[in-house]
Amino acid sequence: MKPGDVARLVTAANAWWQDPDWSRRDVQLRAADRSALSYQPGVLAELPRGGLVLLRGPRRVGKSVELKRTVQRLLADGVPPRTVIHAAVDGWRASDLTDLVQVGKRLAPAGSAHRYWLIDEVSSVDGWSAAVKNLRDNDPEFAEDTVVLTGSSAADLADARKSLAGRRGPVADPDRTLLPMGFRPFADALMTAHDGRTPQVPLLDPSDLRTPEARDALDDLVPWIGDLATWWEVYLQVGGFPQAVAAQISGEDLAPVVRALLDVVQRDALADTSLSATQVLALLDRLVRGLSSPVNATNLASEVGISHDTAGRRLDDLARAFILWPCHQSQDLLPKLRAQSKWYFVDPLLSRLAYLASPGRGEPDATQLTEQQVGVALLRSGERRSPGSYVDFDRVLYARTPTRKEIDFVGPELDPVAIEAKYTDGDRWRGEAATVNAGTFAGVLGTRTVLDTSAAGPEQSWAVPAALLAYVIDG
Repeated sequence: MKPGDVARLVTAANAWWQDPDWSRRDVQLRAADRSALSYQPGVLAELPRGGLVLLRGPRRVGKSVELKRTVQRLLADGVPPRTVIHAAVDGWRASDLTDLVQVGKRLAPAGSAHRYWLIDEVSSVDGWSAAVKNLRDNDPEFAEDTVVLTGSSAADLADARKSLAGRRGPVADPDRTLLPMGFRPFADALMTAHDGRTPQVPLLDPSDLRTPEARDALDDLVPWIGDLATWWEVYLQVGGFPQAVAAQISGEDLAPVVRALLDVVQRDALADTSLSATQVLALLDRLVRGLSSPVNATNLASEVGISHDTAGRRLDDLARAFILWPCHQSQDLLPKLRAQSKWYFVDPLLSRLAYLASPGRGEPDATQLTEQQVGVALLRSGERRSPGSYVDFDRVLYARTPTRKEIDFVGPELDPVAIEAKYTDGDRWRGEAATVNAGTFAGVLGTRTVLDTSAAGPEQSWAVPAALLAYVIDG
């Protein structure tokens, strides 16, 4: 693009420069305000002046709306409108980012002391991190400005962290991840829409799940077991993408959301591959059938009709696009990267894409989805405590017992707790807990509705309904 083209795009994209009532006409904010769901994750609530924040997450999760909400908040705080500069840069070149900064500086009021740059989908720009590094190094004004960059790919995050080191400004949490809604905000939204009542219990760290504080919180949820178990099963069908949750609340069809997510997988996550639409669905279907087991790339490749190397690359592609996440085997609570990993989806609706697009395919059962979503709840809990940690995939692992059985989830931030999700009812849970009891951890068995926290020592597990488990850790 020419600088003049950039200027026209920037002027058109920053309606608040001329229009105090811009938010009433903004397409994204109007859609969010009309939605049956009132949800603001607040992932950009803290923006230290002069910091450079990178916000990652899957497409359709609400990153662009979060940027617009940030504009609203800045203007409400008295920031001069023309010092807030927003640009959606999907499809731009790295040189266009440099032009954007020069154009923005010219269009902002002369002598303005500080600017806020809100740049959406920067990960689509080849060489973006080098361009931003150069600007932070060589443009004294931009070096002091507050910058927010969003992206839907984790592919270059490691390189970006290195190249931008020392250039992030006074921000404690420069890397942040926005994932689909966890169970607690999902259940609260549905219960509020239903009868206006929600439980009031504190959030817990996973490592505290076998403490007296956890017992007290779980006891407080006893009157809610039936309600939360019902909403958990709805969550396993609908997932946490905001548009899907809004459709559930208003009773609308989920089909448009499903089509949009399938499009993300086919045309975004796997856009640069030669996989046909049929192969994409076959790949998703095979991953669903193997949710609870380590994935053998050779077997996966054979079933989908691709090479071993291609299978590995496609798994990585889907992880970089926040569609899948790898659960590595634990070796002394560190990832054992040479061992086979389990691969889970980031959201229940993503797990059901192949089935919904082609109903003849298998649908994951409640136990598989429960295991997956307990793992995602643990990931989100880790992200809440250590923003940006999600993409490292080193905090939620699975373990093998001495008898070669698999414990679903362990990790450095769960220790001394281990979690096994079986989604069972009745007295069968005691037999189902044999695997986690065989380890060296204090076990928690995820059930459907059984709650038993009577075990005093780590040699016997607690039984906790998966819905309650997710509700107390997944805020």
